[in-house]
Amino acid sequence: LIRFFIDIVPGEALWLGIVILLIGAASSLLGVLYALCEHDLKRLLAYHSIENIGIILLGLGGALVFGALGFDALMILALVASLYHTANHAVFKALLFLGAGSVAHATHTRNIEEYGGLIKTMGWTAGCFLIGSLAISGMPPFNGFVSEWLTFQALFAGIAPSSMALTVLFLVGISSLAFTGGLAAACFVKAFGAVFLAKPRSEHARHAHECGMAMRLGMAGLALLALLLGIGSGYVVPALATVAEKLTGAVGDASTLASTSASIVVRDQFAALSMPAIAALLLGLLIAAWVVVAIISRNRKITTGLTWDCGSPLSSRMEITATGFSRSLLIIFKALVRPTKKIESVFADKREYVLSQRTVDLGVHDVYETYGYNPLHYWTDRLSLIAKKIQSGNVNAYILYVAIALLLMMIWTSLF
Repeated sequence: LIRFFIDIVPGEALWLGIVILLIGAASSLLGVLYALCEHDLKRLLAYHSIENIGIILLGLGGALVFGALGFDALMILALVASLYHTANHAVFKALLFLGAGSVAHATHTRNIEEYGGLIKTMGWTAGCFLIGSLAISGMPPFNGFVSEWLTFQALFAGIAPSSMALTVLFLVGISSLAFTGGLAAACFVKAFGAVFLAKPRSEHARHAHECGMAMRLGMAGLALLALLLGIGSGYVVPALATVAEKLTGAVGDASTLASTSASIVVRDQFAALSMPAIAALLLGLLIAAWVVVAIISRNRKITTGLTWDCGSPLSSRMEITATGFSRSLLIIFKALVRPTKKIESVFADKREYVLSQRTVDLGVHDVYETYGYNPLHYWTDRLSLIAKKIQSGNVNAYILYVAIALLLMMIWTSLF
């Protein structure tokens, strides 16, 4: 999309930027909502790709709007945010998919509800998956935080110099990005907690094992890259700004986007970000917390005992499930995702007095499938059946088609 709209067919169409921005807002919010209700680990990550591509489109849509309005410097800022998130998504999503592949390889299932407790046997995978979860949730000091921050700054920049309608448009984009960031964090709290914490909920999880060295090195390399792209953002932004300038032909402005090895400054000191300082602060806080705990507990005797559970045997059935965790959040957005509940009961007698089994099936209506793919499939199939009728196998008919096409082309060229 970036190559097509900016490099191959550049133009000044304001409506195109508005459409891309609105699609980005809808895609980011709906993607994370569907990820929240998904319990297939790889499908969950796939829905987060919809979410992150929506964030990329927020930056691209903003760049197209700024280009149409003649704000070249803001166009560079928005395009840098879009390009940065594209690179970041390639890193942390690859890391998360490798982690999901490691878990699926060890447990032979992708159902989140059948995991649990894997951090005890798959510590390396758990650590790398946690880093990917923090990065995709926009947590510092990882790379996702920087590109989402830049996207926020680009959208905020569009409020002041725009008309009322465009101001509302940028506010919609900002609201969507804010909701998306919070819901993404909640989704990966669910994903990491249900997969790696608590007690195993299946025999596959109880007998899981860590992946091989090659797989671990792949995850470790991407985890390190996610950290470096965050801390080293001061080196990445100038490189992407150069790419954006060459793509658009616009010239950036140091008052709108300036970067050094230590910090990024946007919109003439309106906002500044120093990822090395944030990383150092977070590391210092962790060390300080460890020292305080060590001092306070140095004379304490630590004993290990069974968890108190009111006298009942502690089991995995007492854990909150991934479904239970996300259900309350989905109810808040029920107008968008339209959650469903289907209950089937099996009775032990014909009079239906004694219930022997009850099954509850929770789901959502996928608007992409209902209003996008299904109608597209239907009309493609209908048009294919119509086109099939002219595929008669008669050579004379084909010659007639060619003659009619040539005649129409001659008429068209003579008229226009």
